[in-house]
Amino acid sequence: MLPVQLKRIATVIAAGRLEEAFDRLMATPQREYREGQRLTDVLIEKLVCRAQQHLAQQRYGDARADCDKAQMLAGRTEQVADLAEQINRMQSEQHSRDVTEQDSSQAAKIQAQLGHFTLGQNLLPTGPSHSRLAAEIERKRHLAVDAATRIERAMDSDDWSTAIAILQSLDADVRRHHLVAEKLNAIIPQIAQRVVGDLESGRLDRAAACLREALQLAPTDARLDELRTSLNRCITALERIGQGKYTDADHQLALVGQVVGPTRWISETRQTLAELSRHAANVRSGPLGLLDGSLPLTTSAPHSPQAPNKVPDTCFGAWVLRVDGLGAVLLLDADRITVGSSSRSQRYDLPLQTEGPSAALFIRRAGDDYFAESEAEFGVNDQPTKRRLLANGDSIGFGRRGRLKFRKPVPASGSAVLQLSGAGLAKREIRCAALMADSLLFSPRGGHFSISGCERPIVVFRAADGYAIKYAGSGGEVHQLEADRSVLLGETRFTLNQIHLS
Repeated sequence: MLPVQLKRIATVIAAGRLEEAFDRLMATPQREYREGQRLTDVLIEKLVCRAQQHLAQQRYGDARADCDKAQMLAGRTEQVADLAEQINRMQSEQHSRDVTEQDSSQAAKIQAQLGHFTLGQNLLPTGPSHSRLAAEIERKRHLAVDAATRIERAMDSDDWSTAIAILQSLDADVRRHHLVAEKLNAIIPQIAQRVVGDLESGRLDRAAACLREALQLAPTDARLDELRTSLNRCITALERIGQGKYTDADHQLALVGQVVGPTRWISETRQTLAELSRHAANVRSGPLGLLDGSLPLTTSAPHSPQAPNKVPDTCFGAWVLRVDGLGAVLLLDADRITVGSSSRSQRYDLPLQTEGPSAALFIRRAGDDYFAESEAEFGVNDQPTKRRLLANGDSIGFGRRGRLKFRKPVPASGSAVLQLSGAGLAKREIRCAALMADSLLFSPRGGHFSISGCERPIVVFRAADGYAIKYAGSGGEVHQLEADRSVLLGETRFTLNQIHLS
């Protein structure tokens, strides 16, 4: 039996099936004899030779397996020990290279996130495993260069809306690229100067719209924050006037004057407020003042208390929610809204001041999806269509200058937002409309609307008898939003007004 078994092992070795030969030889007790030792030496030589081939092709695991088999057959011979040492050294060198590549790849990612795309490309190791990241960095670098060119072209033609829209469309890392950052640093002071000019001329609606877009680009800019505070003081002054608190309104306008300097409209308004305050004091010092603190006279017949000024369902006007630090938001509850030209006699939910197409544009909600439809062709992302399922960030063209940007920033909510640019509504302070399916989320980030001064997320939702507001999360006090009355949550004031859009 011995010659037959060893002959089979020799045949297997000759065929190159070294694993099978190893298993057979290890299971043969007679491998200690002379013929068995010869076959063992042959197999060890072939295992060492194949391990060297694996090392040359950087297959360290296979080389290690052959080395271990050779060591089990021959023990710690000099040839096998040299092979094991070589494998250890090459594996250690490969591990060092892998760690270096990993560190370089991570450093390249960090530099790319900071907008340093060229530096990121230089740090990125070569090789197929990094080709995808290299392609993405190169794509963003080209995007930044192209965006900087388009922004400069828009600035040269004094088209600030386009320049701002391009900046808003860029990811944060692309916006940090030095070419784009230079344009941003150049455009922000000029926007601030335009806002100051609008404040001086009394065009507060235009100043608020321009400032709102600028704050989205540079929310931490000190000058913009100072102007935001001034506009909020103007809003507060208007509220105080409605409440008959003329002295408080005058104080707010005095603070605005310290920022924008002496302006004619502020001076005239303060003079008017001083007269109103004087007249109000005269009225209070007359016969009416004798009733100050008296209770209303009632009859003996029982009567029902007057219902509070809730928000009714009505077709005679539109509801606008004014929010500190954000501005005016048009609330649209219907599942299907119409967009048309305000120059036409027909009534639309969004009557834009532009020369519109012959057919109205409809935006319809179906579940959590929104569709844009019309009998005539219109553009979505500059592509002609008559019906389109809208995605977050889609740009809808209407007429010559009208453009609606569709946003659905909260996927879990069915509500969406339309941002107006180019042509707008007759009420110029309204630059966005909320397509309100269930609720609207106001938060520092991650909501339908971002408010920098909002300490906790706030939800506005449709209640049985109008609109209501509360802090997000379970529990918490619910406040009814009543027409022309403000609700203050933290440092953010919400006021609901009914207006006519036409």
